[in-house]
Amino acid sequence: MDKKRDFFAKRITLRILLWVVFLCLGLSYLLFRLEGNAIREFYSEIYRNKMMVTNEYTRRVISDVYVAVTNNIYYLEHTLDNPELHKNTMERIVKSGTRIRSCGICFVENYYPQKGRLFCPFAWRNVAHPDVVYSQDVGDADQNYLYDDWFLDVVKSDSARWSDPFYAGYDKKTPTSAYNLPIHDAEGRVVAVLGADVSLDWLTAKLSEADSTVNKSSMMMASKFKMKSSNYIINYDGTFLTHPDESNIIKGNFFRLLKSSDGSDVDALASRMRAGLEQDAKSRDRFLVNGEECYVFYMPVKYTKWLMVSVIPCHPIDILGYLNAGGLLLIFLLVLLVLVVVVYYSLKNAIEPLNRLTQVTDEIAKGHYDTPLPEVRHNDEIGRLRDAIGEMQYTLSL
Repeated sequence: MDKKRDFFAKRITLRILLWVVFLCLGLSYLLFRLEGNAIREFYSEIYRNKMMVTNEYTRRVISDVYVAVTNNIYYLEHTLDNPELHKNTMERIVKSGTRIRSCGICFVENYYPQKGRLFCPFAWRNVAHPDVVYSQDVGDADQNYLYDDWFLDVVKSDSARWSDPFYAGYDKKTPTSAYNLPIHDAEGRVVAVLGADVSLDWLTAKLSEADSTVNKSSMMMASKFKMKSSNYIINYDGTFLTHPDESNIIKGNFFRLLKSSDGSDVDALASRMRAGLEQDAKSRDRFLVNGEECYVFYMPVKYTKWLMVSVIPCHPIDILGYLNAGGLLLIFLLVLLVLVVVVYYSLKNAIEPLNRLTQVTDEIAKGHYDTPLPEVRHNDEIGRLRDAIGEMQYTLSL
């Protein structure tokens, strides 16, 4: 009898357990999908916000350069009749902008015949002693800028431009970009291009600082899985303006590193970035960057042809999502297992009166009609079964 009773309890419990397994499988799928997406959204938003902070800092520095240069346009345009003043103005611009390494005003051909075919007052900061500024008039023997793209672009468009990155002329190794804008005469004709050169070293230093701050401020679990973002500033054509590896600055190209992952559209991403368009805030496409699957976030830097780019490895974020989902699933499983144990022992207790009644019916079947019935405190089917056995026992005993 005991074996049958145990088998019944186990059989019912097994059925419940099978339903629990199916339920857990469905719940596991939902948890891993929902929790994984939530973790990705959480960390993506953290790194995206940090990128926006760095972008805003960069924009403010760019704005400082813009102000330092444009504040002198009125004075330059109203002193065109006195070329001897321009060199002092270039010195003043360099001294007023802490990020400006050098500044020059390049005039169109033969604008000052007495100064020669080309005339370009120029000032630059001493690298070793930043407070010291030198100046000179650059003429025909020094350079021919008339056919340079940066000069022609500003003259033809009659608008301000940030130049493509280049190496500074004074040391041929410092990555630099220049803010160039047109200077007009009294008739409104473009007669010169004023350019302020800004070293890109400070950008690299700022992004390295931002990377370090963001990665240190990540949660302990994220740090354990080496969830480290990489931030870059690139030109609209993909050229690196900043990079932890100096050999990639100017020479490397971000777009060449991008590969498709899981059907992601690299060409569409590159086209939007080249066009300076804002990224869709909900975009979570994955791309291969240096062979590693990553999320790529970007935003244009206002008033420039630059893009701030943040690259975040997907693998650590996925692991965190699985761990979080696994933790929740484990708690759920423990609760269900406790429930199964409770059900099993509840069934055993519920079956015990039936077992005693079965023993009585066995004795009655052997002719022992006077076998006492056990007390059953049930007002249900088990109670009615006891009453029915009692009536049968009474009838047989007549």
